[in-house]
Amino acid sequence: MEENLEYIDAYFQRMLKPEEIRRFERRIAEDPAFAEEVAFYLSAKQSLKAEANQEKKERFRQLLAQQAPVINMDQNRTGKKAWLYRVAAAAAVIVVGFFAWSIFFSKSASPQQMADTYINKDLKTLGVKMSAELDSIQNGLRLYNNGQYDSSLVIFETISQREPGDYLPKYYAGIVYLQLGNYEKALQYFRQFENDTLYSNPSLFYQALTLLKRNLPGDKQKARELLQRVVDNDLGKKETAQEWLKQW
Repeated sequence: MEENLEYIDAYFQRMLKPEEIRRFERRIAEDPAFAEEVAFYLSAKQSLKAEANQEKKERFRQLLAQQAPVINMDQNRTGKKAWLYRVAAAAAVIVVGFFAWSIFFSKSASPQQMADTYINKDLKTLGVKMSAELDSIQNGLRLYNNGQYDSSLVIFETISQREPGDYLPKYYAGIVYLQLGNYEKALQYFRQFENDTLYSNPSLFYQALTLLKRNLPGDKQKARELLQRVVDNDLGKKETAQEWLKQW
């Protein structure tokens, strides 16, 4: 790892020449040990960033605590009562809403089944351009279609880190994470290009698909809202979103 560290870092710092970049990316596809080193580099870099963000949040909490106003005890009790009333009212709304949605879903096809069918049918293989000269994205797609998800993920994440303005590697990385069942990471990647000015941006559809697969409390309702936004704004996968909403 140590002898490759400067080489890997040079790639992400844009210090390599075009031919060296192509050689680097080909090596990821052909050398599993090197691919693991690049994956470790990315993981370590993200961990350090997360730690730095956590330190900033903790410092903000400390500053906020220092600025907290002193509240009169009687006012505090009154505030607590009002807060409890609001919580109770909100809880009643949530309970009613939960039963309403339960009845609605019980009368229709399972949204999760629709998501499973789509993933098994439409995402089983991804289109690869027939070309004598392969670029890194195409290499990643070939690995994906061969079921080598971990190797393809390293390629897509590597390109995404190096080319943050390119939505394609984020899109493909999200799909790989979806296949691997890592729904948090899939959502993270799909959300990264939600606001990009793309023709038929598919971000919201794939966020909805991921939420249906994750299937945590509130995910189905959020997925339905996202699908409706896809239809209303004429976004990517609009036809599929319309079909799902009809069956819902």
